[in-house]
Amino acid sequence: MVDSVTALTIESWTLYPFGILLIAARIISRRMLLGSFSKLQVDDWIMLFVVVTFTGVIVSVNQVSHNLSNYLPDGAAEHFTPEERENAVYGSKFVMILEQFMLANTWLCKACLLFLYHQMTLGLKQNKLVKIVGGYCLFGYVLVQILYLGVWCRPIQQYWQVPVENSQCASYYHHLITSAVFNITSDLIMIYIPLHILIKARLPLKRKIVLCGVFSLGMLVILSAILNRYYNFTEPYGSLVYLNWYTGEAATSVFVANLPHLWPLLSKIFALGAFNSRRRTADDSSRDAKSSGKGFYPKGSGTHKSGRGARPYDHQHGYVQSESEERIASAGAVPGGGATWPLPDSKDGASTLELGPMDHKPMGYAATAAGGKEKTDELSTGIVKTVQIRQYSNEV
Repeated sequence: MVDSVTALTIESWTLYPFGILLIAARIISRRMLLGSFSKLQVDDWIMLFVVVTFTGVIVSVNQVSHNLSNYLPDGAAEHFTPEERENAVYGSKFVMILEQFMLANTWLCKACLLFLYHQMTLGLKQNKLVKIVGGYCLFGYVLVQILYLGVWCRPIQQYWQVPVENSQCASYYHHLITSAVFNITSDLIMIYIPLHILIKARLPLKRKIVLCGVFSLGMLVILSAILNRYYNFTEPYGSLVYLNWYTGEAATSVFVANLPHLWPLLSKIFALGAFNSRRRTADDSSRDAKSSGKGFYPKGSGTHKSGRGARPYDHQHGYVQSESEERIASAGAVPGGGATWPLPDSKDGASTLELGPMDHKPMGYAATAAGGKEKTDELSTGIVKTVQIRQYSNEV
């Protein structure tokens, strides 16, 4: 039968390559979308640093499991030999290192997701909530660090002293509670943000289920965090079960933070095309050929307005900037087989999500019908709020 130390070693070093592979896949996918590594965004560079923190978690977990620590029953340290005492000091230092790597890994993954949600909600009132959650996460991380390094255990050398004078320096009880509160509450709000938009959007059921499934994976992070704390507080001295959940929580955070960015790579490998658009047909091409100029007409207009047809693809950021615009429009479909989907939470009037056909740009060009007020007798007036979104595709 495999002992707990060996089992932990196998589990941790099995999860590690999957996490690193996902990070590499994310960077490749982003390179395909943006066209150059130099155009990688802030969240991509943060995720590259997560390689360091994730590696630190895995290494530290295994060091802690192979050594003693100062988390001992009363009086146990008095019977230590000098070698055992030195080993316990060494293990206790790695417990502290593990906690620092774990905090950094968790909050950096949150930052990457918040950056994604910020781009998703540009022009929507949910964007304000994203900023509030970002501030809450920053406040939580700073407060947890202040309490951990300067309040719960003083002087700080007590964290690796054997035996300890303050039990908080060995059990981390107060620290684990405060960090769990900020971690879990922020995760719950972060799960709510994309699901609130997706559930109320008019998407085909299959796509809605897939997207909601991807963004609901954060529940696994929350479950891992809860079980991590549960086993920390309930397992007897010497148990390593909590380390399994440290590993699981860190790995799940990395998985969840990278999965939403993999579609360009997957579509290239498996020839899947754009996720949120149907494949073009000969009829689509014929209709597009009859259109004068490139891009899209404002909905219901009879002629192409130069500069208003399509938003240019932002090669610096890798998406079409999302913004809300009010325009005068008439009923009717977007030329070329586009679709208009209502979205929730408009501040004024109906809110629609308008998609048109692909503009045949290399590597995932997306365009939506642009806004702007049109003065023409041909239009039946009606206020429509359009929200632009990005659309990935490798079709050329």
